[in-house]
Amino acid sequence: MSLPSVGQEDTSNSKRKGQNTSQKRDWKGSDDEEKDTVVHRVEFGLNFGAYFPNKYSADFYNGTPGNVNNVNYVMSNTYWYRDIKLALGATDTVLVDGYPTNMHYNVAFSGGLFVRVNFNRWNSIFLQANYTQLRAADVVTLHVDPYNTYLSFPDLRMVPIIGKEGRVMIDLGYQLSFPLKSKINLFIQAGATMCYTQVLKSVMVVEGTEYNLVNIYSGQGYIPNSNSQEFNINQNAFGFGGYFGLGAGIPLTDRFGIEPGFFAHYYPVNLTGYPDFKPSFGLYLRIMLYFGKTGEE
Repeated sequence: MSLPSVGQEDTSNSKRKGQNTSQKRDWKGSDDEEKDTVVHRVEFGLNFGAYFPNKYSADFYNGTPGNVNNVNYVMSNTYWYRDIKLALGATDTVLVDGYPTNMHYNVAFSGGLFVRVNFNRWNSIFLQANYTQLRAADVVTLHVDPYNTYLSFPDLRMVPIIGKEGRVMIDLGYQLSFPLKSKINLFIQAGATMCYTQVLKSVMVVEGTEYNLVNIYSGQGYIPNSNSQEFNINQNAFGFGGYFGLGAGIPLTDRFGIEPGFFAHYYPVNLTGYPDFKPSFGLYLRIMLYFGKTGEE
């Protein structure tokens, strides 16, 4: 039995070290590739996209008696009720026959600002703030003259009920990147979200006239031609939750690039009566500007 010589052991160790070095280079890229890659220390972006909000909190605007803003508030006002009867051509009575069954938000445009600080090619932190304005809509069914026995069929009228709100969404998180040889940079993001929601409108529309479901007259109610005092009612809420995103960084020049991506939010809107966590989703195209560099990696 012969023992391996010292020279043979050195050669074997060198091969193993070479294999390990090669594996590392395969994952992180070749030495030449890394030297040619400049990692920008700070990156700024403009976000443009589409937001797909969860329909759960849209029911805040459906006008049911359990909501803060409800149809009964309008129908119980003598003067508004009289105007609604005239607009609908009622001779006797107008009753609420049904509330929305599919109140939902429309897909909305979103836009905002983005900043990212890179520690190296793989690890970054980011902060972004986006704004979107949402519109929720459906119909309320009004029964005109329900006690009129001369009508062959019930006189039912569908009138729109509409809500509008603005949301500011701030996300702070960590990004893990996977650089490719093509210089395209795949990444995943995760972090925390804060959402501020401001109610902009909550109305019922009868024959072209909007009736505000928000009680801006407090206890005195609406009285025409009386200079009734209107109060500034702020209906807003904060919600805190999580953020997850996927995307791809595509550099176009040394100082400019684009990032298409997808993200998901999970937070409660927290408007009165709607405290549950629900998921919402979005798509974006981010325009990136690069500043500074960490040097050659």
